[in-house]
Amino acid sequence: MRRGGRENDVVLSCRVRLARNLREFAFPHAASTPDLLEIRKQTVRALEKSASQAPAPLVFTPFESVPLWARKSLIDRHLSSRPHIAEDTGRAIAATDDAAFSLLVNEEDHLRFQSLLPGLQLEDAWKLANRMDDALESYFEPRGGFAFSAEWGYLTACPTNVGTGLRASTMLHLPALEIAGKIERARRYVEERGLILRGTLGEGSNCIGHLHQLSNAATLGLTEDDVLLETEAATLELAAQERAAREQLLANFETPTRDAVGRAFGLLRYAHVVSYEEAAQALSMMRLAHEMNWARGVPRQKFNELSVAIRPAFLQVQNGAPLSAAQRDAQRASILRVATEKIKLDGAFEAGL
Repeated sequence: MRRGGRENDVVLSCRVRLARNLREFAFPHAASTPDLLEIRKQTVRALEKSASQAPAPLVFTPFESVPLWARKSLIDRHLSSRPHIAEDTGRAIAATDDAAFSLLVNEEDHLRFQSLLPGLQLEDAWKLANRMDDALESYFEPRGGFAFSAEWGYLTACPTNVGTGLRASTMLHLPALEIAGKIERARRYVEERGLILRGTLGEGSNCIGHLHQLSNAATLGLTEDDVLLETEAATLELAAQERAAREQLLANFETPTRDAVGRAFGLLRYAHVVSYEEAAQALSMMRLAHEMNWARGVPRQKFNELSVAIRPAFLQVQNGAPLSAAQRDAQRASILRVATEKIKLDGAFEAGL
C-alpha cells in the first residue's frame, strides 16, 4: 500500500486469483484430515522445487502455528477469507514479504494463487500468478495433476469458479459517486458487462470508507484475456465516473462535502477513541480532500497505508497480543493523531467554510 501504480487516485490495488485443485483429493470441505495434511505437505515440496519461479523468497506459515486472533489480520490485508482462517489443520499460507504474491492452501480450493499489486496492474498481477501456477502444475502433473475437464476447464469447489478459475479484481475509492447518489448506476453498468461491485472485503461484506471491490462474475466460457480486459475496461470507466463526480461536488454538494471533510479532520486529529468504521470513513473523506486539493502535508499513499493499519486484527498483530475493543479504539486514535499531524487544510477549503 506504500507504493503507487496506474490510476491510483481512484484504484488502490488490484488482485488476480487462480483456483486450482489436485485431481487425487476431494475438495477441502469434503477432504479428510490426513488428506488435508498430505495436500499441504505436497504443496511445500512443490514450492521448494519451484523456488526459482517465485518473485521473491516465500515464507510458508502453517495455521497451527498462528493463533486465530493473528490469522484474522490476513482478512484485513485482503489475503484470505473468514472460512479459511477459522480452521487450522492442514491450512496454510505462503507469501512473499510484501504479499505481492501469496498461495492459500486448503481454503475453498486446495490451492489459490494470488497476486496483489498497488494501483491498476492487472496484467502484471496475472503474469506473476500464472507463472507460479505453471510451475506448480508442472510439479503436480506426474502425480495426477490439477483437476481439469476438457469440457468444463479447471474444476473448483464452487461452480462459479469453474472454467479458468480466474478472479480479477480492483479496489476502488468511490466517495464522490456515493455522495452524488450515482453508485447504483455504476453498479448496474458493471453488471451489464458481466462484473460485480462488492463490499470492501468482497462477497457478502459491507462497503466501508467508500471502498468497493470490482471483480468478474463469471469464469466459465471466458478466456483469461477476456476476464482481464473486461475488468480493466470497467475499472477505467468507473475511475472516469468518479473523477467526473468529484468535479461536480462543488457545484451540487459543496456544503455537505465541506462539512464531512471538516468533521473527518477533527476526528482524525483530535479524537482519543475511534472505532474502525468511524476511522475508515474519516480517512476516506481526507483522501478525497487530498484529491480535491483541499488538504496537503500527507501523500496519497499514506491514506492507503493507514486504511490497513487501523483494522482491528492488524492492530493486534502490531501489538503482538490480543487487544480488547476499547484498547483497539484507543490505539487506533493514537496512530491517527500522529499520522495526521502534518495535514493542513489549505486556503481553498478554509475560504468555503
